[in-house]
Amino acid sequence: MKKILALIIAAVMLTTMFIFPVNAASLIDGTNVEIEYLEDGYYTVTYIENNSVIAPGDSTQATTVTKTKTKNFYNSAGDVMWYIKVQGTFTYNGSTSKCTNSAHKAATFGKTWSIVKASSSKSGNTATAKATVRHSNSSGYNEYTSSVTLTCSKTGVFS
Repeated sequence: MKKILALIIAAVMLTTMFIFPVNAASLIDGTNVEIEYLEDGYYTVTYIENNSVIAPGDSTQATTVTKTKTKNFYNSAGDVMWYIKVQGTFTYNGSTSKCTNSAHKAATFGKTWSIVKASSSKSGNTATAKATVRHSNSSGYNEYTSSVTLTCSKTGVFS
């Protein structure tokens, strides 16, 4: 009986997480979640995830942090169509900050969506990923390009 109850509770929790994707995303590391509403009921949800932190040691006063910023694209039914992520490694010490590495990942869901190209770059205290996706339909296809930027302030505030 306890196993059945546990399975029912787990199923309800998983279902709730997929029915309300914006609420689930807002729980990630207490990070602010940005929601942008697009045409035809489409919307994006963008959030930052903590990956790792290396605190200053005796030989350096800089802190090194790796974070990932994700931008999910949803249709009007609340289904994720595609996403783009940028991962950046940053060092900061209170007076300066610098992006030392950037990487990207992009993926699509469903047979009608595909990645055309994706890339990442770094400059100063910023890491950026850019992706172009293709959505096929009965009259051909449409392409959409978007980017996501992760910035670190000199005091380690990420946006």
